[in-house]
Amino acid sequence: MDAAKVQSVLKELGQPGYRWDQVRKAVYEQAVASYDDISVLPADVRRALSERAPILSLTERRVDVASDGRAHKALLDLHDGKTVETVLLRPSPTRWTTCISSQVGCAVACTFCATGLMGLTRSLTPEEIADQVLFWRQYMKKKGLDGRLDNVVYMGMGEPFACYDSVSESLRFLIDQKRLALGARHISVSTSGVAPKIVQFGRDFPQVNLALSLHAATDELRTRLVPMNKAYPLAKLAEALKTYLNETNRKIFFEYVLLKGENDRAEDAAALARWLGGLGPAGLLHVNLIVFNQTDTPHKPTDESDARRFQERIMAAGFKATVRQNLGRDIDGACGQLVVMEKAS
Repeated sequence: MDAAKVQSVLKELGQPGYRWDQVRKAVYEQAVASYDDISVLPADVRRALSERAPILSLTERRVDVASDGRAHKALLDLHDGKTVETVLLRPSPTRWTTCISSQVGCAVACTFCATGLMGLTRSLTPEEIADQVLFWRQYMKKKGLDGRLDNVVYMGMGEPFACYDSVSESLRFLIDQKRLALGARHISVSTSGVAPKIVQFGRDFPQVNLALSLHAATDELRTRLVPMNKAYPLAKLAEALKTYLNETNRKIFFEYVLLKGENDRAEDAAALARWLGGLGPAGLLHVNLIVFNQTDTPHKPTDESDARRFQERIMAAGFKATVRQNLGRDIDGACGQLVVMEKAS
């Protein structure tokens, strides 16, 4: 919701200041999806706001639900006919997390990622980014889903640090106690490695979690898997991450998609441990291992047993490592599977 636009419309209508507070509470605290449901507003005000300042900047085209009910994937239409996907996940009985997108498509072109295969169309506005969280809160209320959505990960479509200004403003929307009121430590932003922005992010949002999509710990292999490594090779990334650690003393999460026979071997684990060892305290470095989710690429997924052996090697080197749950595979809503499509005419 564009709060400034709503307030402007209310002012033009000659409404008293408390009207905005009524709208704010209804939308952000009660997850109201329509101005018609805010009965304290006069009817003419509800009509004007609906026409001139819609609650959401995006509209639902379709929501797919995984067979186990723990993942919901939404295809959302934007004002210009473009689409974006976002996912709602329930990793445990008491937690809901949403994986949101920052761009329509992605220019990073990681070779194993469906979004990267689509290329980049455009970046989302701050409102479009934050409204994905608002959409899911409304959806949960409509569907009667128990629990509270209080974890957000910027791990959907796009490279968040390639549209840093929009992502920054959307983060301020999320942590604003008079808007979505999320705790900063319940938000994670993932980057493929835009080194200069890593340092800036640490200074701008020291309490928001940082995740790095690493996937390889040698320049030759990482450049093949993550072409951005040409611009920001591992040495530059290490320098930025060390500055981040020194200034924030916050844990960094490293995402590592396991590809069979490519980056899941014993020598790959050894290279990863060596590279991590040059960054800082092991207690501030956490590796999230992700078994590859099949996309239209030649890569193959690592066997579960091989993933566990890779995990054991990293842990034996003194680092924390987990194998992430891959929720939503049957609806193409797992890591690396999100895509875009043109709006049907």
